[in-house]
Formats: sequence, C-alpha cells, structure tokens
Amino acid sequence: MKVEITGVALAVGLAAGLGLGLTPAMADDTAGTLKLQSFGNEAQLGAINHAVARFNQKYPNIKVETNVDPIANGWGDYVTKVLSQFNAGDPADVYGTAIETFRTFESRGLFLPLDDYLAKNPSYADFDPALFKYSGYQGKTYFVPIGWNNIMINYNRALFKEAGVPFPKDWTWEEFRQAAIKLTKRDAAGNVTQYGYEVPSQNFFIQPWFLSNGTSPINADWTASNMLDPKVAETLQFLHDLIHVDKVSPVPGKDVMDNQFMAGQVAMINRGRWILISAERAKVDMDIADVPSKVNGDTVIGFGGYAVSKTSKFPEIAKDLVGELTSEATQKEESAAGGSVPGRKSAAEIPEFLAFPPSAPLYYASLPHTHPVPSPANFQEVEKIFIRNYDAMMADEISIADGVKRTDQELNDSFKRLAAQQKN
Repeated sequence: MKVEITGVALAVGLAAGLGLGLTPAMADDTAGTLKLQSFGNEAQLGAINHAVARFNQKYPNIKVETNVDPIANGWGDYVTKVLSQFNAGDPADVYGTAIETFRTFESRGLFLPLDDYLAKNPSYADFDPALFKYSGYQGKTYFVPIGWNNIMINYNRALFKEAGVPFPKDWTWEEFRQAAIKLTKRDAAGNVTQYGYEVPSQNFFIQPWFLSNGTSPINADWTASNMLDPKVAETLQFLHDLIHVDKVSPVPGKDVMDNQFMAGQVAMINRGRWILISAERAKVDMDIADVPSKVNGDTVIGFGGYAVSKTSKFPEIAKDLVGELTSEATQKEESAAGGSVPGRKSAAEIPEFLAFPPSAPLYYASLPHTHPVPSPANFQEVEKIFIRNYDAMMADEISIADGVKRTDQELNDSFKRLAAQQKN
C-alpha cells in the first residue's frame, strides 16, 4: 500500500475539502522531501493523507513521500525492513511503528529524543500518561503515541442469546469455560459446527491469559524468562484443556479465525478494536467484554507511535509532521473511521467512537488495568521462541511441563546473547 503526497496543488485541494484555509503569510518556504514510513490499513491511510495536507499548508514546498505498511507478516518483518533502510543509508525521516519494536530501535539509537518538542506542546496532555511512560527509554522519550489496542473478549451477542448464555460481565476463568462449552455446537456425527472460542494463535492475543493470572512468560523488566513460574504452566494448561478436554476450540493454526467469527462459526475471540471495521461490514451483532479473571482482570496493551530519524535533514520540520499526524483532528478522524483506540481521550468521546460496539466505553475504562506487551530488544527472537513452543504444547506435541522448561532455556539463551551484544 503506497501513496505519495506531493506539491501545493494537492494540499490546497484537500484543505478546501476539509474546510481549511491556506494562509500564505504563515507558510514556510523551505523546500525538500520528507519520507514518512507508517503502518496500518484504510482507517489510518485517509487520516494520514489529510494530516499531510494540513502539514503542507505550513510547508507547501516540502514533498512528503508516504509509505503505509499493512504489517501483514508481523512486526519482525517490519523491524527487518526498517533496519535494512538504515543500513542501506536510505532511512525515512519519520517512522510510525509499534511498541513491539520500540526497544529494538531505541537501543540502536536510531531516533531523536522528543522531550523538548513535547514540552513545547501542551496539547499532549490529552494523552493518557501511561502511553508516554511506555514510549521512553533510559529517561528520554523517542515516540509520540498514536492509537492503541487492548485485547478484549469480542463476542457474538446473537449466539449468546441463542444458547441462553448471559452476556459476560466481571467473569472468571471457570465462568468463561462454561460459556464456551455451551456455545459449542456439534452435528449428529459429533463434528463441531460452531466453536465456543478460538484459543489464540498469536503472541499478542495470548498475553491476557497470563496477565489475568498475575504472570507473564518473561520477567517484569524484560531481561529474562519467567516460564518456570507455576502460573505460566497453569495458564497454558487451561488453554490446552479448552482444546483437548472441553473441545471448544480447534488447535491454534497459522491463520486466525476472524472470518469464522464474522460468519458466526465461532462465538468468542481475543482481539482489539481494529476488528470493528470488518464486524460492521459483516453486520455481526457483537460486543466486547473484559477478559476473564483468575487473580485479576488485567489485559495487554499494544500501541503505536511516531519517531523522527536522527538522519533527517529537516528534523524540526519532521517534528511538525509528527505533530500533525498526532493532532486532535487526525486522531478524531482515525477514531471515526475505526481501527485502534485513539491516544487522545477527546477522540474517544466522539459519537462515532461510542456508537459501536454497545460497550465501547470499556476500551478506555480498562486502560488502568493494562500492561504493555513484553517487548525486549530481542522481541523478534523471543516471540518466535515462545510461539514455536506454545504451538507444540497446544498441539499435544510436547507436554506443558516439558514445554515450559524448553521455552525457558531457549529464552534465557536469547537474553544472554542480547546482553553480550549490548556490551560490544
């Protein structure tokens, strides 16, 4: 997905369409090119285009080349792409990326600290402070937050009504399990025609199960494995048993079950707000609920942010582009179009955000009970190790007891390699 925004003509046209007026006396006559590497889907693309148009009101002679990556192959591939751009001497000026990559990029010193810029722009008080907390490294802030997603239980209300299952609220693991059993249907031959739940296949979607049990696969400061915590094995056993004992979910595969959820073939899945675009198109009668609690109701959060490359020839102008990309106007447009939860609280209070699903206020209400997805500087390797072993445990190819030991060893070996690299 590639869109190039250039010249004054487009800026004037879009500005007129947005009801904006150009003020030539305020325009900066600096000429040049800025490269913007961002990510997302159609919800982000339109808002980015309009943000660039507003930016071009002030900088009519700055050509902005915009590339939007859909992240079809995960953040590991995106990291490889960005690092290859820097290694080739052809990086972008502004990067949009996600927390899974922050530590990897920050530890390599690729971006400029933005603390002075943020201090000069009081409008950023509209963002929840937790988002900036997770955007820092060694006392400096390198990313300006944009949208975020916390994993919730997305459920089909029509299927709940049909099965006579109450809509979830403040539920426990066992209550969730019983609901999934009641929501699973089989034909006369015993073949499943409707699954109660999709046991997740992706790292981000799995994390709430650990967090709601007061644990995590790696330790709190993301420097070592935590796989030998008994609560980790307990969590994995619970998911395993949903598949092999209760038979409410298939074995996790490479492909997610979004399409099956939209078609009413699975009643519950773990997802973020981005799924709403597809759900509205499919006319799914769905809602969201907090994740079930074992020791708490905590869940995981992942979010994006914009950074300015150290190599930019126009760093101050690049910061102004970041300012427009994270402005209230941009955030409200992205919020109305769907996609992630906006970083600005004001953008989560507009009617379009609150219209769907019925429990839309839960997104922000749950924010105090979220933890960032563990994202060490070796995230790509850590994720691959965890998912490979998780898949084997969920498929009954290795026992939970042996699986956590093997994962623990592999993770700690990875962290030792990271520590050695960081010393050099």
